[in-house]
Amino acid sequence: MLSRLADLVRLRAYSDLLVQPVGRVAMASLRDLTVGTLVNAYIDLARADGTTRATIDGQTFDLRLPFNARAGDTVALRVVEAAPQPRFMVELDAQAAPQAPSLSETARFITALLAESEKLPVAKLAAAGVPLLSGPPNDSREIARALQLALADSGMFYESHQAQWAADRRPLDALLREPQTRLQPLTVDGGNTATSAQTEPQLKELPVHRDALTMVRQQLQTLETQQVVWQGTLWPGQTIEWQVGGDPSAPAANDAEREWSSQLRLTLPRLGGIDATLLVSSRGVRINLRADSADGASMLEANRPALRAALKDAGIAALGIGVVHAGA
Repeated sequence: MLSRLADLVRLRAYSDLLVQPVGRVAMASLRDLTVGTLVNAYIDLARADGTTRATIDGQTFDLRLPFNARAGDTVALRVVEAAPQPRFMVELDAQAAPQAPSLSETARFITALLAESEKLPVAKLAAAGVPLLSGPPNDSREIARALQLALADSGMFYESHQAQWAADRRPLDALLREPQTRLQPLTVDGGNTATSAQTEPQLKELPVHRDALTMVRQQLQTLETQQVVWQGTLWPGQTIEWQVGGDPSAPAANDAEREWSSQLRLTLPRLGGIDATLLVSSRGVRINLRADSADGASMLEANRPALRAALKDAGIAALGIGVVHAGA
């Protein structure tokens, strides 16, 4: 705060001078400014050329103040003009009212999206349970390839895949496999409101296709948790739950040292329910297998040497392979 005596003396000579932004200000930054309102300008940055970057009511302005402010200072300003360009008056003896936290446009959008998407049913495309394979494969690599494509084509990474396509690093046919490309096109009705070809109403003031809201919510959750979860059917009758992400219990100094986790939950005809956790790093892989039944655990234990040998043949170092019975 500019409460120091020296600061007050230094400012008093400038108390009658106007302050205005340097350069043009976007109209979006003016909507919350009301003439006569007393506001706080939080100085985020003081530049060598005498200009400052200040935050006022959650909006950022470049100001040229009539004194040398410092980063961290707070200056009380009164709004004397809002549009077409804002102008402020320095206030020395007034105490600006405490400002409530102000959310950015992005934060307001995310908050509204999360609130509204909870009211929606699961999108039809996301609920489709088409098996990845027609039947049990003869080669386990077919499963790995099918799961890789399922995750890549799930729509979770659609925006980054669009960027890759625009840079000629991803083919169009791969992009077209993702669910966002199969959404019903939006039209404009007589009231100039965006609606879909379906009869369901659109959510107001959310610049996202209604049928994509569930997917966007999942993308936001993935960003927050750093975990991607995929549920589906491998082949008819064989369901799977697959989770991929970073291992939060093993922080690393850099990406090369980071450990990534892949967790599978499935029920097999002979082994029964199995939880498999793979922790992968540049050094190799650690595998933990958890069987629901004692027989399943015994079969896994008996085949542990074969699994270690298969990993070695594939050029993968087995850092550890553990087998436990869930009921033990």
